[in-house]
Amino acid sequence: MKKFGETIRELRNAQGLGLRETAVKVGISPAYLSRIERDKESPPRPEIIKGLARLLAADPDVLFRLSLSTDPDITDMLRQSPKALELVRFIIENKLQEEDIERLITFAKGSILAGCFPLE
Repeated sequence: MKKFGETIRELRNAQGLGLRETAVKVGISPAYLSRIERDKESPPRPEIIKGLARLLAADPDVLFRLSLSTDPDITDMLRQSPKALELVRFIIENKLQEEDIERLITFAKGSILAGCFPLE
């Protein structure tokens, strides 16, 4: 598995962005970004990870996994919604595999789009 910094560098290069340009756009110093990319620095704060994900057209969940942290929006949701937490526990307790979770997501999206579970 790649490291956080290595992934950021690869994504930045794939977007054709320079180190300084990227750092300025996400609100950090070029030196700090350089240290992150060389894994000389721990992954940054969640808001910086989200900014990097937006700028680099990356999945923020992947970056959070690589940073060994969790998006605070996810933890807030789990704290505020007992049913969301119950769903996560159900997945864990039943040892659902990726394919099973994907089927649940597909079912939920289809049900919402079909109007079975209006979001309002």
